[in-house]
Amino acid sequence: MTYSVTYQDETGASRMASISENDYLEALENDYLDLQRRYNARYVTIQKIHAEPGEALHLVVTVNAPSHYLTSLNDKAPKECRGMSVHIICYPGYPLKSVYAYYAPDHFLASPNVFRSGVACIDNWIPFTSSLTTVVDKLVHDMIHDPVVTRYDSMANGDMEQWHKSGVASRQFPTLPPKLLYVPDLPPRRPRHAAASRPVPPPLPPRKC
Repeated sequence: MTYSVTYQDETGASRMASISENDYLEALENDYLDLQRRYNARYVTIQKIHAEPGEALHLVVTVNAPSHYLTSLNDKAPKECRGMSVHIICYPGYPLKSVYAYYAPDHFLASPNVFRSGVACIDNWIPFTSSLTTVVDKLVHDMIHDPVVTRYDSMANGDMEQWHKSGVASRQFPTLPPKLLYVPDLPPRRPRHAAASRPVPPPLPPRKC
C-alpha cells in the first residue's frame, strides 16, 4: 500500500510525495525509539497505549514538573499542578500525515498554543521534515511554559498571552530548567529510513492555528 500527499513547492506549484507502508512503519518505529532514549525518565515519561482503528500509534507523554491547567472552554484562571499529560496520535502514512495532539478537555494545558477544547496547536506540517520527535519536543517544552517554543503570533488561546508573558517576565517560566528534560550526553540520533532522504518540500508559509 502507498500513501500520498500533495504539497506546494517554492513556486506555488502542486507536488506529490509518496511513501510505502513498510517505509512509514519503519519511520514511525525509528522516531518512537528516538523518543524512548531522548528524555530523562525522571521528568518525562512516554507510554504507548492501545491504538484505535485508524491510528498507527497512540502515546501519552507526561512531564513531571510544575505546570498549569484550565478546566473548561470558559476557564481563564490557570491552576497549578505538579505535572501534565498529553495524548499524541500518529496515523497511517506517517510522516506524510500530520500528528494530532490533545489534552483532557477538563484538564488541559494553560498555554497560548492550546485551544480551549484541549487540542494542541501544531505548526504547519512539512512532509519528511516535521516528525513525531519535533512535535513531542515542542509539547514537553510547552508543558513547562518554556517561552522558546511559544508562538504569540499564532495563538490558539489569546486569553493566556498576558498571563504567560508575565510568568516569563517574573522568571517563573520555564518552571524547570529545560536541559533537565533530556538524558545527559545524548548519543547521535539514528538516521531515518531512506524514505526521508527524498527531496524535502520547501516550507510553507506559517498558518494561523
